[in-house]
Amino acid sequence: MEKRLSEFFSPTEVRRDGSFVQLGHVDSILPASAVYCDSIFYLRIANGNKHVTCVITSPDLAVEVHPEKGVVVVSRPRNAFYRMHEAVMRSDSAVNATSQIHESAIVSPQAQIGKDVTIAERVVIGNDVIIGDGVFIDAGAIVGAEGLLYREEDGNRHRVRHHGSVRIGRNVTILANAVIARAIYPGTATVIGDHAIVGIATTIGHEAALGRNCVISGNCVIARRAHIGEHAWIGSCSMVREYVNVGAHASVKAGSVVIERVPDHAEVSGNFAIPHRRRMLDFAKDGK
Repeated sequence: MEKRLSEFFSPTEVRRDGSFVQLGHVDSILPASAVYCDSIFYLRIANGNKHVTCVITSPDLAVEVHPEKGVVVVSRPRNAFYRMHEAVMRSDSAVNATSQIHESAIVSPQAQIGKDVTIAERVVIGNDVIIGDGVFIDAGAIVGAEGLLYREEDGNRHRVRHHGSVRIGRNVTILANAVIARAIYPGTATVIGDHAIVGIATTIGHEAALGRNCVISGNCVIARRAHIGEHAWIGSCSMVREYVNVGAHASVKAGSVVIERVPDHAEVSGNFAIPHRRRMLDFAKDGK
């Protein structure tokens, strides 16, 4: 269905109104695409793409937009574009924006589900899981799983049952096939902070704590009792060992194995992870 920029932005933001059918990237091959451009490099691609009919961009780039394309001018084009993306999805949906639980999902009667929560296909929500408002849980995720804990007795290993909880904050995103283990003891919890994102096929161990706005990329392991600070970034296929703290705003590069504390705002990489700048200097030295 055709839409116009003026349906989603204020008159002060719409420099030149335009119509679009779908949203996409600057190299979209779909007709009548709206895109965002936050650099001259991407704007030049959009200008030369006949399929792009509308551009959301910044004040300094607006004058460079092709005169036949619609233009929205905002200080943060990417954020504005994805706010429009959400609005377009809501306008196209015939489903009320209250909590939606797919019929194939399994949700324990002991779980607590907030408002505007989406639980997709084949999700499993276990006992004593508390889910805040606005959470999205994608297909196949398991929240409240048993974790790896056992005792040895008489030469055999015996599983230790978990009886704690999982607390999911507001507006958290848990992507497909992620697994979050419940805490061991009653009254304790594995915690996912508000606005955190847990990537595809990532595992969060029991009593781990993810801070507000942190991002855990796909195929990661955050082991038991690890703590990830606010706004931290954990790159794909990384592992943070048990009891290790990753500081606020820290960055763990893809494929890292973190075995010791990462300070606030630090960047680390490698196996075992060390400061990223040192890793790059060593790499450059070895390459000579």
